[in-house]
Amino acid sequence: MACIVFCASSVQAVDISTMVEKRISEDGKTLDLTGLNIGPRGAKELAAMESLSSLTTLHLQGNRIRARGMKALAKSPHLSKLKHLDLWGNLLGDVGLKAIAESPYLIKLESLKLWKNEISDDSMKFLVSSKNFFDLKTLMLNDNIITPFGAAIIAKSENFLKLETLNLFRNEVSDEGALAFSKSTHFPKLEILYLGDNNITDKGAVVLIGSNAFPALKTLDLGKNLLGEASAMAAFKVNRMEKVLVIYR
Repeated sequence: MACIVFCASSVQAVDISTMVEKRISEDGKTLDLTGLNIGPRGAKELAAMESLSSLTTLHLQGNRIRARGMKALAKSPHLSKLKHLDLWGNLLGDVGLKAIAESPYLIKLESLKLWKNEISDDSMKFLVSSKNFFDLKTLMLNDNIITPFGAAIIAKSENFLKLETLNLFRNEVSDEGALAFSKSTHFPKLEILYLGDNNITDKGAVVLIGSNAFPALKTLDLGKNLLGEASAMAAFKVNRMEKVLVIYR
């Protein structure tokens, strides 16, 4: 039995190494392992590879690495140059996000894609208090379970002064979350805000559409919400000025 387990581990290690060799760019800066389902064990193997020391972009979509795998990656000194990290569909949960936020190596991130990872309000405090996200320009949190409470934590944060894109599509933000964002004062460079499919009604949408919270805003996506004529009229007035595109259907 021990031999079988050992052999299986060895095979996986070889497979990960082989996949990395085949999928890493010639300059060693980009690695795409999308959809390979490497799991937590594969993530641990990945974290130990010195050959990734020049990596700036890592695509790990759909690998189910879970929090255990993320913890290993977050502790890897070989990933200290990472700027772009895509973790779609990895079942990270709040513990996984906490690992990223507390990592001593993931400190240069410019884009962090955490969509569809079962992330809730519980990890928002780690997100907004971490020093790892000062250079972040893109933050994707869509398809998670963030409620008005979590949205308010993000809205009040002073951690995202360089953020240009914030995606919260298909969460549970609702009117209270939209109202919290309408009062934001620390997103001077935000250009795109996705809040579609969040059970937002005219109560939250009209105020957000009319707010001056985001001076650099170019697109406000409120599609697939519960919006009526009041939101349509507010969007029409803003769209007519041709400075901000408000999507409301």
